[in-house]
Amino acid sequence: MPADVVVIIPARGGSTRILRKNAKDFNGRPIMEWPIAVCQALDAISQIVVSTDDDELAQIARDSGASSVINRPAELATDTAGTAPVIKHAIGEIGVDDDTLMMCLYPTATLTPDLVSEALELAREHPARFVVSVGRHRSPHERSLQRLEGDLMSLASTVHLLSRTQDLPQRYFDAGKLYVARASVWKARETMMEKPFVPFYLPDWAAVDIDEPDDWAVAEALHRVFVLESS
Repeated sequence: MPADVVVIIPARGGSTRILRKNAKDFNGRPIMEWPIAVCQALDAISQIVVSTDDDELAQIARDSGASSVINRPAELATDTAGTAPVIKHAIGEIGVDDDTLMMCLYPTATLTPDLVSEALELAREHPARFVVSVGRHRSPHERSLQRLEGDLMSLASTVHLLSRTQDLPQRYFDAGKLYVARASVWKARETMMEKPFVPFYLPDWAAVDIDEPDDWAVAEALHRVFVLESS
C-alpha cells in the first residue's frame, strides 16, 4: 500500500466535561499519544498533522513524533465548532492534492493499527464517499424509556410493546473516532454525514464514548484488555 494518507488529529485545548481531556493520562501516556503511535505504525500514512489551539497539546504532538502542528484559529476552537471546518482548514494549510486520502482521527481514538488500516482499505474502495466509524446500540430504540412526573417511567412508544428484542432492528451511532475521505470530498461537504456514507463497524470496546469521568475509567480498562494485554 502506498504511503499516501494524511492524518489530521483535531486536538482542542478546551474541554468542559473532562478537564484537559486530550492531555490527560490514559494507561500511562497522554491520550493523544496513542493515536499518533498507531499512525506511526502504518506504512500507508505519510503525514500525521495535529491541529490545535493549545501550547501543551502542540508540544505533546511534537514530542510524540507528529509530522507537523497547525495553529487552529480561535473561531475553530470553540465548543460549537464542527469537525469538518477544522479538517478543511488543515487541508488548506498543508496543501494537498484533491485525490489525497485524508483521515480525521480523534485524539481520544485509542484504536489499533489493524482497525485504522481496515478503515483506510474501505475508503480506497469508495473514493467518492466518507467512511465513518460507527458503533452499535446495544438496546433497541423501539424499547426506549421516558421519564414521567412523580419519578415514574414508561415506554416512549407502545408500538412494539409485545415485540421480542431480537426481532427489532439493529441501530448504530456515530462513534466519533475516525472519518476518512479524499480531500476533494472533504472540500465538497458541509459535514461528514451530509450524504449517505460508508460505515466502518467498530467492535464494542473501541466504540465507547469518552465524555464523562466514568467513561474514562471504562475506556482505559477496555484498552488494557483488548489492546495492551492482547498485543
